[in-house]
Amino acid sequence: MNDTIYENETGTANPLRTVKGLARLLYRMGRTFDNLTTSQLNTEEFLRTGNPDVLMSKSDEALLTDLKDAATFVLGTGPDTTLDSDWVCAINAHLTKTAAMKPGRLRVSGEPVWVDTVYGRYVPCTPEPEELADIMEQAETSTTNVFAASRLFARLARLQPFGDGNKRTAMLAANGLLIKRDSPYMLAVPVEGRDKELFIRALSGWYMHGDEEVVSWLAEWNLTNPSDVTETAD
Repeated sequence: MNDTIYENETGTANPLRTVKGLARLLYRMGRTFDNLTTSQLNTEEFLRTGNPDVLMSKSDEALLTDLKDAATFVLGTGPDTTLDSDWVCAINAHLTKTAAMKPGRLRVSGEPVWVDTVYGRYVPCTPEPEELADIMEQAETSTTNVFAASRLFARLARLQPFGDGNKRTAMLAANGLLIKRDSPYMLAVPVEGRDKELFIRALSGWYMHGDEEVVSWLAEWNLTNPSDVTETAD
């Protein structure tokens, strides 16, 4: 994988079009959502070389392989790509090592999932295909910016349309929206300290009470945190 995966027509690169930018996103997703133990620097090395010896565990290898495969699919998003239900399902379908038994297939009745939050356990309803289609249609017709991407992440995460990998799928879909519109921004999540605590609390409030604070909080956090920040090795 080259340092620059793809540059847009203006000659400037979306942060996710570089290995460093993609490593930042995948590291942050893995750390916050799935307890990744490998550092960002070693995540970047894995993306460059594919060498599993730089990772901390077999579970990290499975997680980062899934994230790399799903992200590669999302990076293929272009101006003419239709961001619809099938596209979201295709993202989840790439999570073959660490997601549900049937990745890429919407949950049906009798296949419950839950999310443990700081306010208790969130148990979503069985997803309706029409609701997922509506979420994606509204994203497609939005004035695409970081706030629209944050809203897409939040709505998909709360819907929990798949048996597993829902936050990962939602975050990659949100970034696909930014990629499609050639945005200079990416959407990531905090991994430590007060910012992580605030994000988890806001996301919990969204799950349990429908409090939309998480949308603006996450968007503003990304706008004030440079995408080229590199964490030191663990």
